Amino acid sequence: MANIASIDIGSNTARLLIIEPKDDQKFNLLVSERNITRLGEGIEAQGKLTEHRIQTTLKVLSIFRQICLENGDPPIFAVATSAVRESSNGQEFVRRAKKETGIDIKIITWEEEAKLTLEGVYWKIPHENRRVITFDIGGGSTEFILSQGKNIKDFCSTSLGVVKLTEKFITQHPIDEREYHSLQNHLQYELQTVKKKLSAFLPELLIGTAGTVTTLAALKENIYPYDPEKIHGSTFSRPEAEAILDDLKGRSLSQRLLLKPIETGREDLIIAGTAIVLETMRAFGCEILTVSEYSLREGLILRAMND
Repeated sequence: MANIASIDIGSNTARLLIIEPKDDQKFNLLVSERNITRLGEGIEAQGKLTEHRIQTTLKVLSIFRQICLENGDPPIFAVATSAVRESSNGQEFVRRAKKETGIDIKIITWEEEAKLTLEGVYWKIPHENRRVITFDIGGGSTEFILSQGKNIKDFCSTSLGVVKLTEKFITQHPIDEREYHSLQNHLQYELQTVKKKLSAFLPELLIGTAGTVTTLAALKENIYPYDPEKIHGSTFSRPEAEAILDDLKGRSLSQRLLLKPIETGREDLIIAGTAIVLETMRAFGCEILTVSEYSLREGLILRAMND
């Protein structure tokens, strides 16, 4: 079988995956790249993608396209999520991406995003038909999925994205406790709505995916360089996350970057992201979080392999 590539264009990060398919939904990983582009920056205030962030993202997509050419020119399954979905100029971004990079991008609904994410998450985490809440923290939104095994019972999309929340609540580094308290109150209020919607049953397992969660896992074990195999399926407790947050709060942006697992571009967003993690754990009464390195990119690949 020919190689396959997938690209996930999120509100904060663009991710590329290139694989060589094998039998029985197995594949060899050829390329895994990600780049923080912050495409969703400013959407809360302006309602559209800014030219600066569009150009940054298009440059990254051009690099991704070249990497694909160097790896057999595979078919590329590219999707855009919250930032492009919600912006007034999202379609224009898609047209420019096609013209300037040759990449066709599909803007997917949050329902489709949830289904693809869950498919990717369960690729290497055995679900054993357990009752699970999976949440995917993005730059512009966070999706929550209630499932029993791979069977989605309900899902909920929120505007609790790390870029949006940071722009709205966090202006000082080290953190001003009054600002953090306002963020915390907002999250607790919003998550009560999520909890009511996803109330068919209590979860046995809480799974988190995307950059905030994987960064916290890397910080816990001081994993650097980043190693997906060490991250995926790992766990951390609420007290462990709280201890990491307390340390991060007291640091300036430059001091946070001294922690090698924190990649440039995430040093300000990690506070809001960790707050989402902690308040989600509290809301659903889960003391342990299981970490998934795999999500939307892998879901796209698995769907392509099955078509």
